[in-house]
Amino acid sequence: MAGAPPITFGNFTGINFNQIIQTEVAAASVPITNLNNQIGAENTQISSLGAISANVSLLQSAVANLNTDATTPQQAVNVQAGAPFTASSTGSPASGVYNVTVSALATSQISASQGFASSASTLGTGTVTLTVGGVAHQITVDTTNNTLSGLAGAINTANLGVTAQVVNTGLPGAPYRLELSSNSTGAANAFSVSSSLSGGASPDFSANEIGPVSLDSVTGTAAPTISGTYSGKLSQGYRFTVTSGGTVGSTPLTISYVSDSGETGTIDVSANYATGSPLAVVDGVTLSLNAGILNTGDQFSVAAFAPAIASAANAQVQAGNQIVSSASNSVTNAIPGVTLNLSSTGGPTTVTVSQNVNSLTADVNTFVNAYNGLLTGTNSFVQAVPGQPAPALASNGGLETLLSSLGSSLGTVNLSTLGITIDSKSGQLIFNSTTFATNVASNPTGVNSALSAINTALSPTITSTLAPSTGLIASDTTTIQNEITQQNAQITSLQTQVTNEQNALTTQYALLQAQIAQYQSVELYLNTQSSSGSSSNSSTSSSPIGSNLTVNG
Repeated sequence: MAGAPPITFGNFTGINFNQIIQTEVAAASVPITNLNNQIGAENTQISSLGAISANVSLLQSAVANLNTDATTPQQAVNVQAGAPFTASSTGSPASGVYNVTVSALATSQISASQGFASSASTLGTGTVTLTVGGVAHQITVDTTNNTLSGLAGAINTANLGVTAQVVNTGLPGAPYRLELSSNSTGAANAFSVSSSLSGGASPDFSANEIGPVSLDSVTGTAAPTISGTYSGKLSQGYRFTVTSGGTVGSTPLTISYVSDSGETGTIDVSANYATGSPLAVVDGVTLSLNAGILNTGDQFSVAAFAPAIASAANAQVQAGNQIVSSASNSVTNAIPGVTLNLSSTGGPTTVTVSQNVNSLTADVNTFVNAYNGLLTGTNSFVQAVPGQPAPALASNGGLETLLSSLGSSLGTVNLSTLGITIDSKSGQLIFNSTTFATNVASNPTGVNSALSAINTALSPTITSTLAPSTGLIASDTTTIQNEITQQNAQITSLQTQVTNEQNALTTQYALLQAQIAQYQSVELYLNTQSSSGSSSNSSTSSSPIGSNLTVNG
C-alpha cells in the first residue's frame, strides 16, 4: 500500500526464539502445576488420616485394657516385712489375707566319694551306674577316663541331669573327692551311684569311709593306724598330737585330738597296751599303734568322709490350715494365683491379696489421655480457625460424626464411678485419681461395671472406624488415593501435550530463523552493491535498481 512505512529485514536481528518457546511452555504447564498442588494437599489429607487412625488405635488398646481389668481384675500381692519369701501375682488370686509358714526349703542332692590323693588318681575299669529319677544310666570307664577327673567328664558328657566335679577339700591324706550335684531340687530328682570296677579303686557314694593317715610330723618309730566305722555326718579331718610320749606297750602315753568341727578329746595309752589294739577316738573312729616310740609333740592326722552333703527334698509350706509340698522353691500351689519364691524358713507371715489400685489407676489414666488425644488431634485436622488456612480435612463429615458418636456413647457410662468428668466446653475428660482410688476400695463392683461399660459403649464405633476396607479411615484414604491416581494420569497426558507443543514451536521457529537469515544475507548483498554503484557513478542523479530494498505494506 502506497505511503505505508517499510519493514526492513534488520528488524528481526536479536529475536530470542527460545524465550518465546519457554513462555509458551510455561503457560501450557499451569494446569500441571495446579494438579501437583492438589496432589500435595491430598497427600497431606492421607497423612492426617493416618495420624487419626493411630489415635483411634491407641484408644482401642486403652479400652481393651479396661475391659480386661473388669473381667480379670488385677490383684496386688503384699507380703509382711521380714518374710522368708517374696510373692507375686501370676494368675487371678482371690482377695484375702493368708498366713504362710515355710517349714523347709526344696534342696537338691549333693553326694561325694571318699577321698583320693589327687584328681588324677587311677580308678578301676568297668561301669559306673548313675540312677536318676528311677532311671539307670551306665557310664563306661576304661583306660581313657579311669581317673577322678576323667569320670567327672564322662558323667557331664552324658548329660543326665547331674553335674560332676572334682573338689579339693584340703582334708589330710586324701583331699580330692568326686562330687555329684543334681541339677534340680526336689525329692523326685534324687540319684544313686553304684560301681562295678576292677583292677583299681572305685568311688564310693554310699558308705562313710576313713582315709589314710597323714604323718604330719612323727619323729618316733611307732606307726599310728586309724580305722573303724565312721558314724559322723560331717566330712572332716581329725588331728592328733602326742602330749606325753614314750614306748608303746611299756610306758603310758597321752594323745589329744581335735576335729575340724571342734570336737576335742584325750586318748590314754596304758603301759600294758597291746600293740595293734584299737583305741576308741570318737564317732566310730579308732586308733591303733604299732610297737615303737612316739615322742612328745609328734603329730598325725586323718580325714573321715560322709557321702551325703545335701539330700534331695521338697519345700514344705503351710498356707492357712493346708500344708503343701513343692519340688521347687518357686511355690505355686500354696495360694492359687500367687507364686511364693522361698529364701529361708520361718513364719507365720501374712500375705495380703487385694485389687491393684495403682495398675487400675494407670489404665484409666491411659484411657483418658487416649480419648483426649483423639479428640484434640481430630479437631486440629477438621475444625477451621478464623484467620488461618483451612486444615487438611476441613469439614470432613465422617470424622465429625466419629467424634459425636464417641461422645454420645460415652455419655451412657457412669463415669463418676471412675472419677471422670467431662468438660462441657471442650468435651475433654478430666480424671481424679483420688476419687477413683476411694471408689475402688468402697465400690469395687461398681468400678468393674463402669470399666466394662466403657468397652461396650465405645468398641463398636472404634472397630467400625478401623475396619480394614470398609471403615471410615480406610474408605476415605482409598477415595483420596483414587483421586491422586486419576490426577497423575491427567498430569502424564498434559505433559505429553506440552512436550509436543514445545517440539512443534521449536521446529517452526527454526524454519523462520533460517528464512530470516537468508533474507538478511540478500539485504546485505544488495546494500553492498548499491553502495559500490553509488561511488563509481556519483555524477549520476538516479539510483540503480535494488539499491534500497524494502517491503511495502
